[in-house]
Amino acid sequence: MVTVMALAGCAGQAPQPQSPGDQRSEQTGRAYQRAGDAIARRDYPAALRQYRVALTRSRTVEDRHGTAIALLNIAAVLHKTGDFAGARAQLEILTAPQSGFADEYVGRAEARLALIELQEDHAESAGQHAARAQQLCPSEACPWRLAVQNVSAAVALANGDVALAKTRTQETIASAKRAGDVSEEANAWRVLGQIALKEGRISDCREAWSTALSMDKSMDAVERIALDLLLLARLEVAAGNLQAGHNYAQRAAAIAEAAKLNDLSAQTRTLLDKAASQ
Repeated sequence: MVTVMALAGCAGQAPQPQSPGDQRSEQTGRAYQRAGDAIARRDYPAALRQYRVALTRSRTVEDRHGTAIALLNIAAVLHKTGDFAGARAQLEILTAPQSGFADEYVGRAEARLALIELQEDHAESAGQHAARAQQLCPSEACPWRLAVQNVSAAVALANGDVALAKTRTQETIASAKRAGDVSEEANAWRVLGQIALKEGRISDCREAWSTALSMDKSMDAVERIALDLLLLARLEVAAGNLQAGHNYAQRAAAIAEAAKLNDLSAQTRTLLDKAASQ
């Protein structure tokens, strides 16, 4: 088939004109490519512009599938850059009653809303969103089930149910290992470290977060590497190991500044100042 098309082109025949739908699909694909390139160089404003181009094109033809994907991508970038209110506004379009979006997209939106609420210390609301996300992702075949499990474990921990959080996290680690999902296994190790810290098991916490760091390095997950180092820095400073904490914080700061992770950079600088004053 490809050979026939190439031969036809060589014969000098004019290509068939694209339909409006084909043109729109091609333009949307280019917008996503540009957005991906912008994210790779951490130019988040440029990525947002491209995702909004894709959103507009999808909305103008009532493409619910394309609209949902664009909204989720916009929310992810806003969340990454610390604009929780902006991310929430995009996600709530998907989760609104009778929104008409497919369960897959609504469930993903609920999971991210749970994480945002958790980060803002709204444990009860986070639990509600996590429960709805789980309802929309009931089977093991659900592609984002492990992510939902990690969020649910973190919510359980925030609500003080350490036993449930531990059970869910250990199940997620086992499932992630079987599935070869390094990203969610690393997330689970981070939650397991928080559980250990809550129980006063400093050595186990250090081991869990070091495991997450190793996994994130294997994926070249720059933002996560900086976060892991920041967590380890805080742990060592709190434990009185100021030199170790200072070293971790310096490493985190170097990565955060190089990668233009402004929020993480500010947090590491604050920690360095705190360690220096002790």
